[in-house]
Amino acid sequence: MWHWTTQVARAILALGAFYVAFAILAGAAEWLQDAALAGRGGWRNTGRGLLALAVPSLVAVFAVYGVLVRSTAWSIARIGWRPQGGRGLGLGAAWGCGLALAVLGITVVGGARIVVAPAMEESYLGVAVPLAVGLALAALLEELLFRGFPLARLAEAAGPIAASVTLALVFTAAHVGNPDVSVLGLVNIGIASLLLSAVFLGRTGLSGAVGLHLGWNATLVLAADAPVSGLRFGLPAVEYFPGPLDLVTGGRFGPEGGLAASAVLAAALAWWVRRNMRGEVDGPWKKLP
Repeated sequence: MWHWTTQVARAILALGAFYVAFAILAGAAEWLQDAALAGRGGWRNTGRGLLALAVPSLVAVFAVYGVLVRSTAWSIARIGWRPQGGRGLGLGAAWGCGLALAVLGITVVGGARIVVAPAMEESYLGVAVPLAVGLALAALLEELLFRGFPLARLAEAAGPIAASVTLALVFTAAHVGNPDVSVLGLVNIGIASLLLSAVFLGRTGLSGAVGLHLGWNATLVLAADAPVSGLRFGLPAVEYFPGPLDLVTGGRFGPEGGLAASAVLAAALAWWVRRNMRGEVDGPWKKLP
């Protein structure tokens, strides 16, 4: 028991150092970006601002991972990168797209509407392409921050279930300030985090989690212009109206805030947990408690 407690304490300290280092470097990278782009608003608006938000943080997180890989015993494989990462990325993206389409379908049955109309001032592709790049960078960033090293390090010390639950709480807390957030929306974000962790702990590893995250967000935004965790991007030519049944469709928070997402995400989580419990995992956590 004492050994287990010591290992967990060391893991928590390691995660604290990881996040502190990231925060310092991200702040410095954002300051450098602001200094370099003083008076230039174009970059900040590209991809509805996602690119300007994600790039400095990605530079910071890559720097932290670079130090981990070069200066410690942590390897790329130990962090969660698996051979044939492209296959894992594609599989995860297919899962994300399928789950998002299922949720959108249920919300439409529940009264939501997806309206497609000719774009008047902006072209669809002119906004969608850089926005898709921004969504990809944001998905990669969040998976490196909440899966990757943090989940792997904590899973090795406390076990994958405790680690997944702990980081789901952290992931959920990071979304508390999102626009129009609801209690059910936060619950669904927690379930989504557990699902992403289950995918990460499986054979697809980090690439699968990134793919699922991207597939989910990109489908909601690019196919329906639906809010993602309360964030709206105003995509031309398509618009999402949640309808009167907010409990089902999520209301202004978006589909992630409704019972449709609860059902779909919970079912997917149950499938992946069952798969992992049968031994279809890859990593130091192969034997789940």
